[in-house]
Amino acid sequence: MSVAMINKSEEAEGDTWNEIGTEERFKYGWRSQCPVWWIRAAAVCLGLLLLIVIFGLVAHNASAIGQQDSLLDHLMKCEKLIHNLTTDNYALRDELNQMKVNSSRLTKEMEELQREYKTVRRSALVNDEEYTTLNSSSACKVCQRGWIKFNNKCYYASEKGQAKNWEDSRKDCLKRGVDLVMPTTKEELDFVARIYEKTWIGLSDKKHEGTWLWVDGSRLVTGFWQTGEPNNAGDEDCAEFINGKWNDALCSLTVPWICED
Repeated sequence: MSVAMINKSEEAEGDTWNEIGTEERFKYGWRSQCPVWWIRAAAVCLGLLLLIVIFGLVAHNASAIGQQDSLLDHLMKCEKLIHNLTTDNYALRDELNQMKVNSSRLTKEMEELQREYKTVRRSALVNDEEYTTLNSSSACKVCQRGWIKFNNKCYYASEKGQAKNWEDSRKDCLKRGVDLVMPTTKEELDFVARIYEKTWIGLSDKKHEGTWLWVDGSRLVTGFWQTGEPNNAGDEDCAEFINGKWNDALCSLTVPWICED
């Protein structure tokens, strides 16, 4: 219905209303006008309600779109995280495989080293047995490195310039598993003289004055003393070797020493 037709209808109704008397207006007027006003109010309310519904739908759609974007963003982050975890898992698996390979290689190397050790150990035991056999043989005695062999005996001479008293010299020999030299033959005296002109020998009368004992506990039978010795001048209880002969001297003197095995 157009606006013009509505206006004409309202004008016609207005003329008709004017032609009706006062009593008739009072009787019929309010009842005739009431439907028109109510329809207009209802139309306005419906329009407002429709606008509210439209705005609500728009707002709801906008919120839904925003939530959808947020969910999509969260989903992309989750996918990226899953990708990174998968990549890390592959890297860890490769590293684990490499560690297994290295462990296997190290195990083989350890087994090889153990076999080599056993071989070397067996060889060392054989050498020890040979050394013991040779050492125990009266025909062929093997001396330690740095020692001097003479008449199937081994001798250790203190380094040049070193000197100790009789007790300390003997302690040094004992630490080496031997004792001070005990030259009892002319041949051995000549050998000692070639090493040192003056040195301690394993002979003393410290336990009983005048009773000379070798360091192995045996008693002296034949001596090679210098003329007039031993004279015990000043409590001389230890024997030293000087130019092929023996001399009793103070045990506190410091001279070189020779050990005998």
